[in-house]
Amino acid sequence: RKALFEEGISTSRMFLDPARPGVEDLIDSIIAGVRSAFTYAGAANLAEFAERAVVGIQSAAGYAEGKPLHSSWS
Repeated sequence: RKALFEEGISTSRMFLDPARPGVEDLIDSIIAGVRSAFTYAGAANLAEFAERAVVGIQSAAGYAEGKPLHSSWS
C-alpha cells in the first residue's frame, strides 16, 4: 500500500494501518503532510500559505513519465 503524504503526489486515500490503528496516528500523518507543504511554500501561517501555494493538475501521461524506469538507459 502507498503511504499517505509521501514526498510527491498523494493517492488521496486514507488507510488505517493495522499496526497503528488509532485515529491519532492518522491525524499525525495528515499534520506532517501539511507541515511539509508549508515548508515547501515557505509559509509561516495560513494566510501566507494561501498566498503562495500553487496547485497543479497532472495528467496520467505526466504521472507515468515521472515514474522511474525499471532498467537503465544503456
